[in-house]
Amino acid sequence: MIVKVENNKLIFDEKDNITETFSNENIIKILLENRFIKDENKKQFLESFDIDDINPYEFIQMEESVELISKKIKSKSKIGIYGDFDADGLTGTAILLETLRTLGADPKPFIPHRENEGHGISEKGLNTLVDIGCELIITVDTGTNSDQIIEKIINEKNIEFVITDHHIPEKSTYKYPIINPVFENIRTNYSGAGVAWLLSKALFDKFEIPMKDGITSLATIGTIADVAPLLENNRIIVKNGLKEISETDNFGICALNNLVGNKFFYEAPESEYISFSLAPRINTPGRIDDAYLALNLLTSQTSKSAHNISQKIEVMNDKRKSLSQELWNEIQDQISSQYTQPIIILNCSGYPIGLLGPLAGRLVEQLSKPILCFAEKEELYKFSSRSNEGYHLFENLSKLQSYFINFGGHASAAGFSIRSKDFESFKKDLLSLDSKNKSKKSEKKYSVDLELPINNLNFQLWDEIKKLSPFGEKNPVPVFFARNANLEKFRRIGKDKNHMSGQINNDDNIFDFIYFNCGEKNLLKGKINFLYQLRTDYWNGKIQKKIQILEMENTE
Repeated sequence: MIVKVENNKLIFDEKDNITETFSNENIIKILLENRFIKDENKKQFLESFDIDDINPYEFIQMEESVELISKKIKSKSKIGIYGDFDADGLTGTAILLETLRTLGADPKPFIPHRENEGHGISEKGLNTLVDIGCELIITVDTGTNSDQIIEKIINEKNIEFVITDHHIPEKSTYKYPIINPVFENIRTNYSGAGVAWLLSKALFDKFEIPMKDGITSLATIGTIADVAPLLENNRIIVKNGLKEISETDNFGICALNNLVGNKFFYEAPESEYISFSLAPRINTPGRIDDAYLALNLLTSQTSKSAHNISQKIEVMNDKRKSLSQELWNEIQDQISSQYTQPIIILNCSGYPIGLLGPLAGRLVEQLSKPILCFAEKEELYKFSSRSNEGYHLFENLSKLQSYFINFGGHASAAGFSIRSKDFESFKKDLLSLDSKNKSKKSEKKYSVDLELPINNLNFQLWDEIKKLSPFGEKNPVPVFFARNANLEKFRRIGKDKNHMSGQINNDDNIFDFIYFNCGEKNLLKGKINFLYQLRTDYWNGKIQKKIQILEMENTE
C-alpha cells in the first residue's frame, strides 16, 4: 500500500490494511510478491549468486571489443580510458585501468572537469589522449551519443574506439564497437561501472587470468552509487562485491574502509554502506575540485599512497558537507515560494555545480516532485535535475531540446545547459508541460509492504528478511506499518540532537528503536502509528537488532 505523509500525518487507505497474524514464511512470501518475484524464481533470487554465471558475451559486440583491445595490449599500443567524474564513471574507469595494467598494458586515463567541461565526450578531451599517443580509446559511462565527435577523431586521427556506456542511445547503428545494455536490450540494467566490469571479465577470461581482487568491489560501488536496479546480474555483482569489500586487500578500498572506521567487518556490509559512506567520498573531489584525486585513490599501488590520498579526500568531504548545509539553508526561501508548483527550479549560483545533483535528490525525497537546480557560469545556466517515478525527466526535457547547449540523462536524473537569456522562456515552457498539476501538494510517499504489528515481530524475522538483500533500487528495504505502540526511555542523540533512540512497545513486546533525522518532532505523548524497517547494527562486538522508525504520528 502507499502511505502519504502530509504535515506529520500518515494518510493511507483503510481497505489496504492487513491485520491478521503472519508467520515469518508468509511475511517473506508477501515481500517477494511485492517485488514481483514469482514462485518459480524464488530459489534463484534467494540463492543464485555465482558470479561465473554472468556471461559478458550476451553483448553482440563484446567479442569484437575484446579482440581489438587484446590486440592493442599485445602490441604494446597506448590505450586511453575516457571516463566520467561521478562515482559510477570513476569506479568504471578504475576497473579498466586496473584490468589493463594487470594484463600488461599502460593505459592513460582522462576525466573531464565538472565545472569546465561537464558530462560527456569533448573533442578537447579526446585530443588530450590522442596527443600522448593513444591508438585506442575506451569510454566508460559515456560516449553513446557523441558519435559526431568520435567519428571526426577517427577520420582525422585514425584512432580506434570501444564505447562502454549505459545511457539511452539516439541512433541504432555505429561505425565502431559499442557495449551498451540499452542499445542491445540486455535484460540487466547495468551501471556504467557494471558494463566496464563485464568488459574486464571478458578480458581476464581471454587472457586466462583470474579477475584481480577489488574489481568486483569497484563495480559494486558504481552500481549502487548510480542507483541501478539490484536485480538479475546486478544483484549477483553487488552480492559478491559487498563480500569482497569486507575482505579485500585492494589499497584504495581498504583506505576508504579505514576512513569511515571499518578496519574489519563482522559480515559483508549492506548497500547503504556504499550509499552513505563510500560513494559520497569518491564523488567529493569531482563535486568541488578535481575528480582525479578519487581515481588515484581507487587505483593506488601502495597502502601509504592510498592512506595519504584518503586523508586529503576526507578534508574535502568535510568542506563539501559544510558547503552543502550552507546551500541548503540558502534555498529554503526559494522552496517556500514555489511550494505548490508541480516543478521547483532553484538558483544555486555561487556554489560548486557538483553540489546541485545531491541537493536536488534530497529535495525530491522530501517533496516528491521534480527539482531543477542551476548555477550561472559564463552566461550559461548549468542545470542538475532529479525526479521521482511520477515524472520522466528525459522524456519531458527532450521536448525542449531547442533550448539546450548540451543535454543528457535518463528518467530520474538529467543535466543540461541553457543560455541565461533564455531562462524565463524555458521556465514558462517547462511548467506549461505540466499545467494540469499546478496546485500539486508536496508530500512524501512510502510504498509499504504490509501492516505488521510489533507483536508479530521476532528476532528470527530480521535474519529471514536479510536473505532478500542486497537491497537497493527495485529491491527496496521492506517497509512496514504498525499502530498503537508506545515509546519509552527515548532520548535525543547525535551531534545536533537530530536523532532519537529508545524502546517501543505495545504491551506485549518491546524492541529498541532508532529514528534518524526526526528534527524537532514532538509526537511522544500517548500511542503512535508509525512506518518502520528492521535494522541490524554491530556495536562493541554485539549484534543489535532494532526497529528503525521512518515516520510516526500521535494518535491521541
